[in-house]
Amino acid sequence: MRILLVKPPFARLLGSRVYQVYPLGLMYVAAMLRARGHEVRIYHDDCSNPTPLPNGPVVLGEMHAEAVTSDVVAPYVELLETWRPEAVGISYTTADVPAAHVYARLARSRGIRTVAGGIHASLLPDDERTYFDYVIRGEGDVDWVGTLFETNFYQEPTHELHSDDLDRYAPARDCVIGGERYDAFLKGLIQTQRGCPYACAYCAAPKVFGTKVRVRRPEAVRAEVDSLGVQHGRIVDDSFGVVRSHALGVCEALAGSGFRWVCDAALQNVDEELAEALVAGGCEKVCMGVESATPRIRELSGKHLQEGDPEAAYELLRGKGIDRVAFYLMIGFPGETAEEMRATLAWGRRLRGLGADISLSLVTPYPGTKLWGMVPEGMKPRSWGECMHQSGATRLGAVTASEWQSVMEEARDV
Repeated sequence: MRILLVKPPFARLLGSRVYQVYPLGLMYVAAMLRARGHEVRIYHDDCSNPTPLPNGPVVLGEMHAEAVTSDVVAPYVELLETWRPEAVGISYTTADVPAAHVYARLARSRGIRTVAGGIHASLLPDDERTYFDYVIRGEGDVDWVGTLFETNFYQEPTHELHSDDLDRYAPARDCVIGGERYDAFLKGLIQTQRGCPYACAYCAAPKVFGTKVRVRRPEAVRAEVDSLGVQHGRIVDDSFGVVRSHALGVCEALAGSGFRWVCDAALQNVDEELAEALVAGGCEKVCMGVESATPRIRELSGKHLQEGDPEAAYELLRGKGIDRVAFYLMIGFPGETAEEMRATLAWGRRLRGLGADISLSLVTPYPGTKLWGMVPEGMKPRSWGECMHQSGATRLGAVTASEWQSVMEEARDV
């Protein structure tokens, strides 16, 4: 059967290619479905749509369904009517919900079966069944999902939400319509593990991918890297290094490949042994989440640095030969004062003064997270389209509107 997998527009609606993503998850689903004998294509609107993405500055705001105009959807509609898929599977995040519902409606109105997947559908499956024929939870490249597409028979699974054999399928990158339009760095994204054992209050990843960390064979990672044909990329694992032996094995396998890469790592896992392995494996940038300068807010957020020292980690990594080091910071946690936010901003300026890159996000509660339960109903996002951690649409801190505006102005320097 013909199956179309879809990632609805995101960067296109924000008006800048800065936020273009790479639908690696859909590529794994495509590989699974193709192995079962189906004809599969991936329509990633930010890439498959032939209209170029703008290069201008990002203007962040709420994602409205009204922004999904007839011009935006025209190539997708043409594909539905000419290729005539028998099923459409749409993967989306919370911010994508307005666009995802539009794309599902366009398919259903043409008698095409629709399947929802991805982070938001996994967290709120009952809500999403209003808009889709079927909803899947967890990872999409497991056998029961293939059976769902084939038989039209749905039964809520009690197991197999996650794959234990991450080397069973290689992501079907060639299934993306217009995939040649991705820049070289996006083509170099690769996954070496799934699952996260940490319990950060703002993150839904453990709910979707589980707390058990499942890893790939280092030699399979090397083989995939060799097949990419690019020299730069990113390991997209939530926390590279959380399984020490696996991280060291991957670094050893990538040594001599000529592949230069970026990864995220937990601060408490970065030590001399890992730093030396990262350098030997070709890592050129390490990003670490430290979130807040104040212990009270770190406790609230679930970010336990376990005596980790960002400045010391920076000096260690740079001293070992890592070209760049970045830190993720967040402001606007529930009850956070203006003074606590300013302490984090000052910390960011100090780290930047050392030479580190700083990525500052505004706290946004997502459904399924601990943070969501901390926020009073009247303070939660008014619509799913507000759920972007750079939008600032939701003000949760213990500050007045004028204080928040003042802090936001100061944040521009970070």
